[in-house]
Amino acid sequence: MTTISLQDILILLGLALAIAFLCRLIKLSPIIGYLMTGLLVGPYGFHLIKGINDVEMMADIGVIMLLFTIGLEFSVSRILRLKGLLLKCGSTQVILTGLLICGLAVMAGLPMRTAAVLGMALALSSTAIVLKLLLEKGELDSAHGRIALAVLLFQDLSVIFFLVALPLLGGQAREFTLLGVAGALGLLAGLFVFSRYLLQPLLISVLRTRAPELFRLTILFLVLGTAWVTHLAGLSLALGAFLAGLALAESDYSHQALSDIIPFRDTFLAIFFISMGMLVNVRSLSDDGPLILGLFLLLCLLKALIATLAALWARFPLRISLLSGLILFQVGEFSFILLKQARSLYLIPEHSYQITLFVITLSMMTTPLLFSRAGVIAERLAGMLSNRKESWSDTEEEQTANLQGHVVIAGYGLAGRNVARVLRDMQIPYIHIEMNGEIVRRARERGEFIVYGDATSRTVLERVGTGRARALVLAINDPSALAGTIQAAREINDRLYILVRTRFVLDLDRLYEFGADEVIPDEFEASLQMAACLLRSFAIPEGKTLKLIASLRQEHYGGLREPAVPPADLAGYLSVLEDGRIEFRPLPEHSPCMGRTLAELQFRARTGTMVVGVVRKERILYNPTAEFSLEEGDTLMLLGAGEDLDRARQLLHGELSDSPVDTPVS
Repeated sequence: MTTISLQDILILLGLALAIAFLCRLIKLSPIIGYLMTGLLVGPYGFHLIKGINDVEMMADIGVIMLLFTIGLEFSVSRILRLKGLLLKCGSTQVILTGLLICGLAVMAGLPMRTAAVLGMALALSSTAIVLKLLLEKGELDSAHGRIALAVLLFQDLSVIFFLVALPLLGGQAREFTLLGVAGALGLLAGLFVFSRYLLQPLLISVLRTRAPELFRLTILFLVLGTAWVTHLAGLSLALGAFLAGLALAESDYSHQALSDIIPFRDTFLAIFFISMGMLVNVRSLSDDGPLILGLFLLLCLLKALIATLAALWARFPLRISLLSGLILFQVGEFSFILLKQARSLYLIPEHSYQITLFVITLSMMTTPLLFSRAGVIAERLAGMLSNRKESWSDTEEEQTANLQGHVVIAGYGLAGRNVARVLRDMQIPYIHIEMNGEIVRRARERGEFIVYGDATSRTVLERVGTGRARALVLAINDPSALAGTIQAAREINDRLYILVRTRFVLDLDRLYEFGADEVIPDEFEASLQMAACLLRSFAIPEGKTLKLIASLRQEHYGGLREPAVPPADLAGYLSVLEDGRIEFRPLPEHSPCMGRTLAELQFRARTGTMVVGVVRKERILYNPTAEFSLEEGDTLMLLGAGEDLDRARQLLHGELSDSPVDTPVS
């Protein structure tokens, strides 16, 4: 048996680096580059690598690392947060896709065992590619992003069960004797006890050494050791790695463990995909080209349709459901793992194996290309297919018909709820549009005025009275939906004030061109809030902070608009705050100031502060005159420097002498 040499490793890594770099330049996943590297260096390519068995052994380590990181990311809180979508969308997609593919394979004349393997492997989508593309476009928190995440998480969980099921399909069920089952349960129980009671003290002891390399070695030993223990129990190495990750997921050290293991995982996982590329026989493409292309198209249509139906069952609008289907149509990296194990168990013939590998590779290669156009395709398909009217109750029809001068809020997330709270306090009528049916149901139980629908739909906008509305607030996490909603709303009501929230500054010009009146970018506003908090920690006067932040905001937004708007000079507006701050000070009970006017108290002369307003019975009275009399329950809005505000507090509590400060009375 030929062993791998240093020359083989250099050829392997050098070609992988070059091809993955080229794939990155043309916006393809590096996984495609690794598969192509395997095609070139493998026995069916130029046969540049001699020690293929050693490459496969390193590939197994990559699979172990991958399953460990999946276990680390499967925290209980994350699963509970998406439990509704996991159970509805995830289970529907995996079960329906697996059963249909299995049935079609049996109809095509394949053995039942092979059909079951294909059903399990091809039901999976690519977690690595889809999540990467969603993160790059900032759509992970959008409706279709949450659906995709839920489906992918359920698929990742399903992989564990598939890995356990494959040996049973391979006729190894006879090895599961009563003694063997007892031994497996004993080893797993020991693993549980170790992770529950011994793992934390062990990691704490290692961390006390302040040697990062010892922590990394401990994590590597834990991963490989757990995989070995489960292998002794008659289960797969990958299952053991997943259990090790799950044991660490809820600990305080999971994030550090993940960051330490990722470089090892990515390196060995690249070798895994190269090894899979080595197994692909390029000659099968020339012999079975039409068959491979036909199966590829059929599989993609089938998976996209089932993912769409799964999202519809979770009561998402048609456009969002179609968009989810279009980004989950491919087959994923875990499918290679399942097929490789199935091949070693003789569950799939070589010819079927080669054809399936080509179909998987084609689906992964086309994913970035379709992803960039998925939003447009989904919108057009939804427009063609949705001829039916939205089903609204008589109560909703009556309520929306009576709306006038209201605010339409698209989205019921944190931003949408906060805007609604402000409007409710000011007694301004509003209505929510939300596309998640479960969220709509819960919001109605709390008494919210909310309707189910897609804000990009002109029909939905008309039904909520956008033509009679005063303003539209877009507080949604779907960047692809913003432009369409703005255009539709502007066509319905050209006097509508449209306020848009976006995640990125780069979207400003585009959204203004579509007709938005004001666009608030999250990343810029968050940076201003961080700067303000930092200045306060340095005890910078509030006035200077407000002036600087206001100047930055005006300068930034003015510079981003095309044509550029020259920033306003805010010095005239905020110069009074230059060295001071605003403070709210309630009038204490039994204060000697009760019932006396500001003139009688000589408030400005004695304290150096100015009363710019008084909050009385939930109303704000600005710029009170010298004859304004203080009453029980008043809260004073004071403007002044720190020392002056201290004197004002003493005056309100009856602790200040009658001597005035050196401040002219205004």
